[in-house]
Amino acid sequence: MKRLLTIIIIIVAATTTIMAQKGEKTVGLLAGYTTESHAAVAGLFFQYRCSSLLRLAPDCQFVIKNNNRSAFIFNGNAQFLIKTSAKTNIYPLAGITYHNWKTYNAGIGNQNRFGANVGAGFEAMATPTLKLSVEAKYSLVKDFSSGNFFASIGYLF
Repeated sequence: MKRLLTIIIIIVAATTTIMAQKGEKTVGLLAGYTTESHAAVAGLFFQYRCSSLLRLAPDCQFVIKNNNRSAFIFNGNAQFLIKTSAKTNIYPLAGITYHNWKTYNAGIGNQNRFGANVGAGFEAMATPTLKLSVEAKYSLVKDFSSGNFFASIGYLF
């Protein structure tokens, strides 16, 4: 019986290690702050791990109305994973961004811009399928460059 239990534990541990590599997918929620309009941000993200060192991470965000402005933001980032322990990673990131800003009561309407992102993040595994992260990035966008700070929770599958 002990031998069977040991074999099951080894198989589960090996499977968990394999899942943390190529093909790992994560979907989750993010919340944060943007310095462009000094407003709260809410959004959804998806991550796909291409290799043990590279992950693609698209997300969409809604900047909540503040100072008569709101926005939809779409990002496509590449995250370069650096393992710091068995359950934590840090990662620099770089990518592209698209901003759609709406200004109210000013006659400006919608403004659409493309730009670039650069930043870094930290993530920790709370359970084998639940990940908690914090991230800071700078979006370089004509007329709308900003610092962005997020906390997120994601489900791995």
